[in-house]
Amino acid sequence: MLNPSDILYSRRLFMSRGMQLLSVAGTLPLFLDHGARCMAADYAANPAGAGRPDDHVLVVVQLAGGNDGLNTVVPLGNDDYYAARPRLGVAKSAALKLTDEWGVHPAASGLKKLYDAGDLAIVHAVGYPNANRSHFRATDIWTSAEPERLLATGWLGRYCDASCAGEDPGQSKRKDDPAMAIAFDSEPPPALQGAKYVPLTFGGAAGRPAYGGGQMRGAGPMAGGAASRAGGDDSAGDMSASAPSAADRAEQFIHRTALNARVYAERIRQASTSIESKATYPQTPLARDLKLVAQLIASGMPTRIYYVKLGGFDTHANQAQSHPALLDQLGGGVAAFIDDLRQLGHLDRVTLMTFSEFGRRVKENGSGTDHGEAAPMFLAGGRIKPGLHGTFPGLAPEKLSRGDVAFTTDFRRVYATLLNGWLGADDAKVLGRKFEPMDILKNA
Repeated sequence: MLNPSDILYSRRLFMSRGMQLLSVAGTLPLFLDHGARCMAADYAANPAGAGRPDDHVLVVVQLAGGNDGLNTVVPLGNDDYYAARPRLGVAKSAALKLTDEWGVHPAASGLKKLYDAGDLAIVHAVGYPNANRSHFRATDIWTSAEPERLLATGWLGRYCDASCAGEDPGQSKRKDDPAMAIAFDSEPPPALQGAKYVPLTFGGAAGRPAYGGGQMRGAGPMAGGAASRAGGDDSAGDMSASAPSAADRAEQFIHRTALNARVYAERIRQASTSIESKATYPQTPLARDLKLVAQLIASGMPTRIYYVKLGGFDTHANQAQSHPALLDQLGGGVAAFIDDLRQLGHLDRVTLMTFSEFGRRVKENGSGTDHGEAAPMFLAGGRIKPGLHGTFPGLAPEKLSRGDVAFTTDFRRVYATLLNGWLGADDAKVLGRKFEPMDILKNA
């Protein structure tokens, strides 16, 4: 039986050797590289390994840093808003009107386009009780879906654990291939980290494994996965002298992970050259990643979850200069992505969701806004119910929570709706308890 010292040793081995081994995932020895290319070709030619045309896909866009929801979705003509933001408030005449009471920032014309086309849902004042204003803790809360306890797993990682039984990506022969979560980020996102499942993570649109340079933050949870998954059935009794050690099993896991990353990097390169985009994308990093996601969806990848990130939303200063550029990236990238999916014939399969760790304070600080609480969430796709959802609490002083927009919709209600109504999962099992679903999806 694997004892605690073996597990700790496996973790240390992963930390010391794992980063070096994973860093060569893009430059494997020739025989492994040849094997990866053959496996990728076999995968592409195998219809049983591809996603069914009716499989639902969730695309998550993280707005890292805390997006200013009030300057994104503007309360037109609200006296309290303009009193709190004499410099930064978006003038009613400048905002792009959605309804008589609401508009979006003039830089977010892509969001306006989606709203007018019936492809965008906006959920007001999303948050949770006793909101935390720390970037790190608030991000942990949103990615783990647990405000009260520290968890080592993310809500989507737990979904993958339940769906894939913790199998290594690319190793399953089942139709629900466990390479069902792919992130385009510099490191594995905590939201996708399962107790056993480890997401495939690639460094942006180039499709390179994001373990390069000998650095991999977040190795701890992954090391735990290595120890538990490499260990096999620990209830089988004492290990014989000929059985591989915990260190050997951990190292084998690392090599498999590197090879799997190489296989799917090759698959991504194939998709990016074989699927022609139908929409014109802006020349921004977010748009490039979303373009690649659309190509992968259209190529028949079995992936159910894609994860991309747009950072820079911590607008304590110079918000008037930085925030419009971010909203232009967001709106332009998502609008092109939705247009592309519609022309490629896959829009009804896809729902895109944004989240940010918190909104900003109602009152400006002069040139920016400080950490706040609740903020809007956006959902886009062919099966969302467009329009404004939830309740906006108001901005009068007595309506605020510690000077912030008070939450009226728990973010876990949105998660529960997507888990159950879109991905067909047991939302209570993933989230730890039942949350009331929202009426934001058409008959999925």
